[in-house]
Amino acid sequence: MKKCILLLLITAFVFAGEKTTNFKVKGMSCKFGCPTKVKTALDGVDGVKLCDINFETSTATVTYNDEEIMGTDIVKILSEKTDFEILIENEPKEETSSFKKFFSKFFKS
Repeated sequence: MKKCILLLLITAFVFAGEKTTNFKVKGMSCKFGCPTKVKTALDGVDGVKLCDINFETSTATVTYNDEEIMGTDIVKILSEKTDFEILIENEPKEETSSFKKFFSKFFKS
């Protein structure tokens, strides 16, 4: 029984999804303050791993754990905490972890 539980925990960890999504941030007018405001809005949000803001393209690239937070939740948080219009620019890309790559060699799907 302990082995089954351990196997389930390892499987859940291995297949946990990290996604990267680009969000369009409309209305940024300053090069330093506005991107900082967007980045600060996501600091401490559970599930958000990384947030990179590009002022020139008005894009926020966010890497997050999709089991803890959804892209629509990120849009809602950014819209509430900032004065910018936030749109999902692309479908999330799933990041393949090294553990997942390793186990996929043995368990082809």
